[in-house]
Amino acid sequence: MIKKKISKKLILLYGAKSTSFIISEMIDLKKYELKFVFDPFSNKVEFKTKAFFSNKKKDLKDMIKKSDYYSVGIAREHGLARSKISNKLETYGLKPFNLVSSSAIIDASSIIADGLLAMPACVVHKKVKIGKYCILNSNSCVDHECDIGEGVHIMGSAYVAGRVTIGDYATIGANSTILPDIKIGKNAIVGAGAVVTKDVKKNEIIVGNPARFLKKNSPIYNLDIFKNI
Repeated sequence: MIKKKISKKLILLYGAKSTSFIISEMIDLKKYELKFVFDPFSNKVEFKTKAFFSNKKKDLKDMIKKSDYYSVGIAREHGLARSKISNKLETYGLKPFNLVSSSAIIDASSIIADGLLAMPACVVHKKVKIGKYCILNSNSCVDHECDIGEGVHIMGSAYVAGRVTIGDYATIGANSTILPDIKIGKNAIVGAGAVVTKDVKKNEIIVGNPARFLKKNSPIYNLDIFKNI
């Protein structure tokens, strides 16, 4: 009996630096093929790959046309840009997909939206909601009944206690601690090692133990590369 060859789904990876390297290493090569890497702000890919790379707009159009899925390798405090680029790629018919490390623990009672990047040893406890395009770094923990918005990045070894709400595009710094029932506003940034004991307003950057206001965050994004594609 001749086995039918199963075609792999072709992936366009937007970004050519460290987060894209992690994504490329986590892709299930039995199901997917990393076909293209695009980054308008880089002259080369900063990791080994057989994928075709370009930073030119004329190539992006062809990459989109020939791809089935996409992933956006933009991390840190750039959740708004990650979400806007992801939304734009979906308007061309590309689909997001979840990348979850085999050592990550995500409780079956939690609701996970598309585009999740869950790195090794991260934990998502019971009845958690996680929006689209989120990143959970290694050893981070999201405890029970939390509500995590779109484009949120929870960095390595951060602990988010029970019933915390995190607004869209917020960033939770490495080794920080968010106490129970806290609300973190949209576009807020919690600094590395901060201990958050009270609510954080929209666009605030907070640091320290206990966390205190440092300055305002003014997130930006640019979709000019997609014009007339």
